Amino acid sequence: MEPRLKVRLYSEWRQIQDATALASYVRGDGSNSGRLQFSLAEYRHGKVPDDTEQTLIGICEKFTNGVSGRKEMSSRSGKCDFGTFGTVVAMGDFPIRLQVWVLSNERVFILVTHTCEKEPNSQEVAEANQIALMTGFS
Repeated sequence: MEPRLKVRLYSEWRQIQDATALASYVRGDGSNSGRLQFSLAEYRHGKVPDDTEQTLIGICEKFTNGVSGRKEMSSRSGKCDFGTFGTVVAMGDFPIRLQVWVLSNERVFILVTHTCEKEPNSQEVAEANQIALMTGFS
């Protein structure tokens, strides 16, 4: 049986249908919020990629290269419910804010993105971060 992604949401968040991601969520009615999306990658053959915190941050940085007019960027890494994580936040013209997390348990990688076309409120940003870091498998 394939493991199922386990996403623990706050009460304001709800799932939306999106064919481009394993799971997509918005806060409230979605009109003033960003989109939180999840994808998986599992290495089944060959050498397992390096999952050091610096490597995970490097993967996140590549995803933020598409932010138009990037003005600032920050990163951090550490331990999470799934294992290890790296995250990068990029601010720019479009999207206004993009945060990318890569979570790893050494064989499986979970990619999480929070894309905001408008400036998000601090509560949404904090909740998106907590949701990402609490993600794992059921």
